[in-house]
Amino acid sequence: MRGLTLVEILVAILIFSIIMIAIGLTVVAGKNSLFTSDTPTQLRQNILFSIMTMSRELRQTSPSRTNLAEGASANSITFQVPFDNNADGIVVDSVGNIEWGSNITYSLDGSNQLIRTQSGVSSVIAPNIVVLQFSRQAGENRIIQIDITAQNISSAGNWQDQEQAILKMRN
Repeated sequence: MRGLTLVEILVAILIFSIIMIAIGLTVVAGKNSLFTSDTPTQLRQNILFSIMTMSRELRQTSPSRTNLAEGASANSITFQVPFDNNADGIVVDSVGNIEWGSNITYSLDGSNQLIRTQSGVSSVIAPNIVVLQFSRQAGENRIIQIDITAQNISSAGNWQDQEQAILKMRN
């Protein structure tokens, strides 16, 4: 009966080790590639979610219920949306006037996060937002333009995405 020599066992371990190192490097490269390709997608999702959230509320407000004057631009906006203040099931009071809720503010904090604040409670809408600009065109009283840019700097590179939304407020 013939057994394996020490040299044969060492050669087999060496070959097995080389194969395992190659597989490990392939997995690491694939993982890095996945994270690199995920960054632009994440930035796009942050922007689209931000625009959808802000647009949904800003379309409900009235030009007179914003702090942004016609023809002006600002990096934050404060406004009100209709709200049933007296809990009667409708947002119109007994004389036909719309009941308005508390102020809502959208702005950037010092950490490049889009923040929504209402009644003293702040919540993060999206991270990695570096530019947020609200504009009202002169002569277009009900139109608000939102410009937003997201950026992420990582070891895989510098990624940036931007979007613009134009929406119409209620009367």
